[in-house]
Amino acid sequence: DKLELLKLIDILVDGRFLLAQKDLTLQFRGSANQRIIDVPATMAAGEVKLWKNLIR
Repeated sequence: DKLELLKLIDILVDGRFLLAQKDLTLQFRGSANQRIIDVPATMAAGEVKLWKNLIR
């Protein structure tokens, strides 16, 4: 079950990798269009919450 899996993770990288937006300096992401979602905060709030510890 997807919900059970989400309970086991802290962050989730959301979005397709786009070669045109490739940036290997981004933390945990490969392209600039991708978001890092704070899974526990998102589940508690019932809406997407981005990870606050993002360094770039």
